[in-house]
Amino acid sequence: MQGIEQQLLIREERIVTPLVEVLDTVNPLTPPKNTVSISPTLRQSLDELFPEQQYDEKDIQKAKETLGKIADEFTEIELKGVIAEVQFLAESWLDDFERTIFKGMTLKELLHEKGGV
Repeated sequence: MQGIEQQLLIREERIVTPLVEVLDTVNPLTPPKNTVSISPTLRQSLDELFPEQQYDEKDIQKAKETLGKIADEFTEIELKGVIAEVQFLAESWLDDFERTIFKGMTLKELLHEKGGV
């Protein structure tokens, strides 16, 4: 009976290895060699249209400074993900804390109800 149970179990490497191979094929870690460079004027135009991207670069730089050498182990995309997760956690923890203090409301909700923000 135990031999049958072992055969029925799917080991992690049987799923992860093919998945990694497919993802590497679809989205390789190394960029393709025929990438297009963006001119400085185009970069300025894009920065004006999407100022939040500049904010992301500042956040990434702050994260790298804060993390130190460990930041070298992350790609820029991974760092953006870490930043987003930490911001989400901090905001949700703060909301939970505010709800315990202000009888179930966040400070923003409370100020909005009073005609503020």
